[in-house]
Amino acid sequence: MAQDTLRRNGDRTDMRSSLLQLEPRSWDDLTTAVRTAAGTGVGAFQLVWESFSAREGLQSSEFCSPVGLASLSAALVLTPGQKTTVLDPYMRGGEMLAAAYRHIGGARGTVYGETLDGRLQAVASLYLLHLGVRPKLTSTRSDRWPPSREHDVDVVLTNPPFNMSDAPGPGRRTGNWPYGSPPRGNDNFAWVQYVLGALAPGGRAVVVMPVKAGNSVNTAERDIRRALVRGWAVECVITVPSHLFSATPVPVSLWVLRRAEHPLRDGILFVDSQELGTKVRRRRVLRDADRDAITAVVRPWLDGEQCPDSEYAVRAAERGFSAVVVARAVVADDECSLRPADYLGSGNYGAPPVASQLREAGEDAAEHTDKLRLLEQRAMESGNGYRTGSGPGRWNETVLKDLCEIQPGPSYTRLPAEARTADAGIPLVFPQDLVEGKIADETRDRVPWKTADRFKKFELLPNDIVCVRTGAQQQPALVSGRQAGWLLSSNVTRLRVRPEAEIDPLYLHAYLGLRYAREWMSHRAAATAAPSLSSAALGHLPVRFPPIEHQRRSVDLLGELGRRADAYAAYASALGRLRAELAEHVLHGSVEPL
Repeated sequence: MAQDTLRRNGDRTDMRSSLLQLEPRSWDDLTTAVRTAAGTGVGAFQLVWESFSAREGLQSSEFCSPVGLASLSAALVLTPGQKTTVLDPYMRGGEMLAAAYRHIGGARGTVYGETLDGRLQAVASLYLLHLGVRPKLTSTRSDRWPPSREHDVDVVLTNPPFNMSDAPGPGRRTGNWPYGSPPRGNDNFAWVQYVLGALAPGGRAVVVMPVKAGNSVNTAERDIRRALVRGWAVECVITVPSHLFSATPVPVSLWVLRRAEHPLRDGILFVDSQELGTKVRRRRVLRDADRDAITAVVRPWLDGEQCPDSEYAVRAAERGFSAVVVARAVVADDECSLRPADYLGSGNYGAPPVASQLREAGEDAAEHTDKLRLLEQRAMESGNGYRTGSGPGRWNETVLKDLCEIQPGPSYTRLPAEARTADAGIPLVFPQDLVEGKIADETRDRVPWKTADRFKKFELLPNDIVCVRTGAQQQPALVSGRQAGWLLSSNVTRLRVRPEAEIDPLYLHAYLGLRYAREWMSHRAAATAAPSLSSAALGHLPVRFPPIEHQRRSVDLLGELGRRADAYAAYASALGRLRAELAEHVLHGSVEPL
């Protein structure tokens, strides 16, 4: 039904393959999705999408834009009832376009969306059709930075991927860079210029940018910022509250840009609204009241209101945040910073410490204290302990090949570097992704969706074990539920316990992490320029194991100790953050010791 609905509305996305990528990977995921959607109304789609984004730990290129952030972006540059064309060149799940549609009201505007990921096009199409809008979406753009466009738009709202590298292809050669060529390896300022190029004369854009892009020390980025300031393209920069995103802690700002053909105002409005927002679990949420407070200060500036520059600081202070107007000549100095905190200092001590950050640090430390107390209580109640054993003399002993299916990754000729991408697709697991017995949440390369079906043989399932095949030996890693469907690279090997084998995968993973097993594998790796451990050699690794119930008790004991160790490490980190925040306040005078 979803496929038919999309096609009737002009979207040819393969909905089935898209849903196969988004389906819950475990019973817990399924029950979470059902409980999230149960009893909700028109907001059900967004709630499920945000829940998926939070649980899956998506990368910068994948996670959705928070509703409050999208609503604020639309309110800054759109007027209800005004006929407007709106573009999001990196539309994710359609959140920015949905906010624009709600703000301008019904059919008074046309919304365009672009993406390089057909899976996300399907999500955006469903979301927007659910709201009653027929958007014009495309995922067929072959060049991320096309030198020309079919049409200009009045408004651009977008949340491009943070700090990510250029896609393969001719992008840097064909892109239009009037403010300076962006550095390779980071597309932040490529997106800014692409957005400005999409605007009609006088058009405005709101772009979500990482805070560090405002004062990065990269020479090319600093020169582009200076060109943007001197070219009248930057009107306002707003630092929003931290922890808005479920999948990344990266702090962000909203850059309000305009395609200006003549000078408009001599200054730039800098706003720091980090004090706003409501804490919900481990995130902060921008409510309607926060949006209204910010727009009450920023919209008059954008609309050209004639009043003293100092008036904006007064209005912001009345609403619980800070603002200042800075002359362009001052901004375009040696550093050319577009970071609001650099202009909102006080006295000789610089910017005053942020009270909300101290509150959050204190709450975080208290939360970790409670978690530690609970873990210690459970450990005492469970009776998990240990005693002197009789040794492994009567245990079973066999070789690894009798317990596991051993599958090396695809050959390099089947999966060369040019067949991989840093953009959306199925993550590939490399040796460097094996960290302390786990697979890192973000991998270096991916296989494009359209070619991934050819590599089903190399898929990972929960409780598979991944070992290094080529390169320096690392501790083998256990595959988690959210990594199901990821693929082996050429340099790793997958172990999958046979159904008939009387060994627990978690026990085997712990066994392979022993110093003895790791040294065994290192000594049998072929001594070449890059050490290589063949499947045949790995299959002869001797494995000793007790009866299955004994294995599971062992795994429970080690798992509990591991969880407690992780909790203590997190607690120490939270205390360190609290100390750092408290030092800022104590040594600034805003907090006094008892």
